[in-house]
Amino acid sequence: MTSIRETQEISERAFVKDMSAGLERALLPEPWLPKKVSEDLSPALRQSYLNRRERLSALRLAMQCNLTDAMSREISRGLFFLLFPIFMGLGAVVYFTLSFEPEWLPVFSILIILSVVRFLSRRHFLQAQLLTLAVALLLGTIAGKFETERRATQLLGSEVSTRITGRVAALEYRDNGSWRVTLDLLETQRPKLRYAPQRIRITARDIPARTTIGSGLNGFARLRVPSGPVRPGNYDFAFHAYFGGIGANGFFLGTPKIAEVPEPDGFPAQTAAAIAQLRVHVSERIAEVLSGEDGSVAAALIAGERAGISDETNEDLRKAGLAHILSISGLHMVLAAGVVMMSLRSLFALFPAFSARYSVKKYAAFLSLLSCTFYLAMSGADVAAQRSYVMIVVMLCALLADRAAISMRNLAIAAAAMIAISPHEILGPSFQMSFSATAGLIAAFAWWSDRRTSRQSATEDRRAQPRGMIAKMLIPAVATGATSLVAGVASGIFAAYHFNNTAPLGMIGNVLALPVISILVMPFAVLSLLLMPLQLDWLPLQIMGFGVLLVRYIASFVASFSPDGNPGVMPVMTLILWTIALVMAVTFTTKLRWLSLPLIVAGLVVFMRTPMPDILISEDAKFVAVRLPDGSFAVNRNRPPQFTAQNWQTAYLINEFVPPQIISKRIAISRNDSFICEEGLCTISLRGGRTLAYTAEEDMQETACNIGDVVVLAIAGKNLSCERQSSLVIDRQELALKGTLEIRLGQRIERDHKRLSNPELSKDDKVYRFASTEHRNDMGYADKLSFSVDAPTRPWHLHRLYSRAARGLPEREYQKRAETRNSSGSNYPQKF
Repeated sequence: MTSIRETQEISERAFVKDMSAGLERALLPEPWLPKKVSEDLSPALRQSYLNRRERLSALRLAMQCNLTDAMSREISRGLFFLLFPIFMGLGAVVYFTLSFEPEWLPVFSILIILSVVRFLSRRHFLQAQLLTLAVALLLGTIAGKFETERRATQLLGSEVSTRITGRVAALEYRDNGSWRVTLDLLETQRPKLRYAPQRIRITARDIPARTTIGSGLNGFARLRVPSGPVRPGNYDFAFHAYFGGIGANGFFLGTPKIAEVPEPDGFPAQTAAAIAQLRVHVSERIAEVLSGEDGSVAAALIAGERAGISDETNEDLRKAGLAHILSISGLHMVLAAGVVMMSLRSLFALFPAFSARYSVKKYAAFLSLLSCTFYLAMSGADVAAQRSYVMIVVMLCALLADRAAISMRNLAIAAAAMIAISPHEILGPSFQMSFSATAGLIAAFAWWSDRRTSRQSATEDRRAQPRGMIAKMLIPAVATGATSLVAGVASGIFAAYHFNNTAPLGMIGNVLALPVISILVMPFAVLSLLLMPLQLDWLPLQIMGFGVLLVRYIASFVASFSPDGNPGVMPVMTLILWTIALVMAVTFTTKLRWLSLPLIVAGLVVFMRTPMPDILISEDAKFVAVRLPDGSFAVNRNRPPQFTAQNWQTAYLINEFVPPQIISKRIAISRNDSFICEEGLCTISLRGGRTLAYTAEEDMQETACNIGDVVVLAIAGKNLSCERQSSLVIDRQELALKGTLEIRLGQRIERDHKRLSNPELSKDDKVYRFASTEHRNDMGYADKLSFSVDAPTRPWHLHRLYSRAARGLPEREYQKRAETRNSSGSNYPQKF
């Protein structure tokens, strides 16, 4: 029988145990036989008569032997198994970032070839494992393409106002008193849309009192296209809407009315409707018992309804590093499963004869798995909840198989399963932050366990110095602080990239709040959910509400003195370097993990040396911002779009927006570094003696081209250009196709007359460029342009081809009137 010491030495990363010779053994590669390090090296180094060249040679040999030994140990511990989901995810990332849609035939052909070569090389360990990683790369690509074709969401092509009839699929009450409704669109009238989306998300100031899940709503609504990123590298709403099945968003023009609609077809649709209705009932019951902000947070923790939480509470939780508690993720799943499992094992302990005869731990694990499945459905089964559920399933199945529940191997299995199920999520912050934090915690715990074991083995009497009372009290706080620090550093990379935010005092917030969540919030949340059908949930909800109140007070207290953790926009190269460094740090267990330090330094250097953009242009060509020497940005509108302005201000560390000066209003020019607007033409001086000219009037196009070195034409038309070849022209059509634009002005260079004389190259290069960063040096300046979308060649961006701006058509009249109302006035918000 295997002893305890032998069990500990078994590699938790080994996926396949030793087996006898046979067909199964023949299909697997030969086992890894680590190389032995030369034993003659140490005496050679001790000889003092070696000259400098011989010493360098001996040092090189020692480093080579140490590297070989470290790699041998990593491979023997199952390194390639951990790399499999990493390469699978890399394949998904490659697919989603391609500038074209790959076909099935070449992808499957490469996969078959690699699989055959992998089978033929099964007797050669390293070759077989490297080919396995190549197969994993192709599997990630195939998973991404399969999901893209499986979703096939019809996105709205252009903004339109129409009368809609739809069936309610989800209801969310927002903190401002409005409703956000998800509708299965059944009919459109006046006009009737030829390519109507199947599902839309729409807001309403009010809805009929009888509205429930499955009810029909009819009303006049304005539907909008899911927008692209508001800046390069930012969150792509169209991408996530495509894979979320949402083809449009918008708002009702008035209060909709109840309409008769058919019931959803099929058992899955009916089950989803029943679960959604159950979530609404649970949220309403929580609101009856717990009013105000505490009830909204409790509804978010139990039913996943986060719309009722105020912006102030969200901001306090973010600054305190507690924003993760609002998303149903690993913390909630683990606590819910732990509460159920501990309760069941305590119940089984009341029957000692039964507990001694059967493995009650496995029974409790199986019932905990069922409870987590119910919790997943109750929470709305969003992305974070699905990922956490997969991880919990892997861990509980490991308990059923008498294996360690928490290990890097189980995390790798969960990651591979999640990538296979929903590969597009690897580009989202939820996937990246969750798996990075979990991997960091597992690696840190493994390092600490090895360190503690080595210390205990070096001590003769392990119980010579028992812990005192103070030490016993401090250990949980120190463990919570260390956990928060490790998870915060690992996930902070992706938080800084996606949200331009870090929580400097997140460790303090988690040390103070997590005990409350673990003792008062989640256990009584589970108990209230169990007692709710019996109408005995009042007391558990009150205790949970008290815990939520304490958490909000803690968040507000920490946020009150938390410094600004905004590092600014992070370059993509920095993200790549730091991600590779993180993977090396959590994957390697030997001194090879120190190889991540040069990558961290390189990413920091790239971060610090990447300049801020000089010019920003929104994808609708209506909002232009120019960076000034003092860090502020001059803009061309008195009232810029609030969401875009706030995002730019956070990402580019803008301390102030400088409004334009309207000469037509006879206002004296107070500063020379702002936009000067007169009769539909706005100009501003750029560094290097250049001038930017902006116009939205067709009559002013020629004037703008004559004045500006950089010309922004927000007018309808196709392939607009200027007669001056030295002008950099950005038109409305190009922005509609390729999204928001960053311009980093370059130095003046010699003009390429050969390129200018070739109109075919200029025409092809005008609209479709397949690189996110390009250098335009045919205008006399080496300007660097970065678009947020590139060319609209992928399924989630094809709708951009059918917008009115992309087709060179003017806006509809009601859009012009709305734009006039939004941009009029002189009251300008200096700071947001």
